[in-house]
Amino acid sequence: MMKLRYLLQQASLACLSALMAGTALAQTAAPTEAAEVQKLDEVTVGLVKDPAMLPYARMNELLGQLARVGQGLFRMDFKLSAKDPARPLQSPKLAVLTDERNLPIKPDAEGRFELPVLPTAEAKTAELATNQPKGSLAITGQLHLTVPADKLDMATVRRVMAVAKQARNELLPWYLRWLFPQVGGVRVCSTQPRWELEWREAGQLLSVPLSADAKDRDPNAPAGKPGNPCATLTGEESWPDAARLVAPADARLSVRLARSRQGS
Repeated sequence: MMKLRYLLQQASLACLSALMAGTALAQTAAPTEAAEVQKLDEVTVGLVKDPAMLPYARMNELLGQLARVGQGLFRMDFKLSAKDPARPLQSPKLAVLTDERNLPIKPDAEGRFELPVLPTAEAKTAELATNQPKGSLAITGQLHLTVPADKLDMATVRRVMAVAKQARNELLPWYLRWLFPQVGGVRVCSTQPRWELEWREAGQLLSVPLSADAKDRDPNAPAGKPGNPCATLTGEESWPDAARLVAPADARLSVRLARSRQGS
């Protein structure tokens, strides 16, 4: 009888342990399930494909070609904005939807984002999807330099100009060339217009100041606000390849488009 009572007590303890373990497992699994629901919401729920956007396969090809022919000098990002400024976007979400997977795109506070380069076969079925009404979005691309200001010299300026020209006129397929801007120069902007080129010649340190262009505008300036002063190098200057840029610590480089140099 004592043995039977002992066995019953052990069985009760085992059941209680199993019940507690099951409760702990359920408590552990709950956050995971919540995370999956949140992930699904971020990627697909409420998102619809917008046929007004450029086909993703075309953008994917441009980004892939840029990586191939750009010699590491360029990168491209995109900016999301409302097509009608009177109707601002409400908590916009983006995703790239393919037959194989869904990739969430997270714009930053300014609406900027980068797009993934997909395998060619997957890109054929890829489309951008959004939670905004169809036709309400405007997406613009911007070409950036990967060269930091403290690494710029005239040899790099001339290389940037040559690669950009060759990419646009020779290497890119004709149907992608309109997506790649015509580069007019390398622009440097900073809070103070203190820029100069410095090089050594015959044992002497030489330098020449650069002048700010009053007609140019800092591309990183917030809309409606005056930006930092800027100067532009086109590569056609007579200074030697070894002439390097000396600029304030906050100097930033950008691509100046050819049409910008014509005043637009």
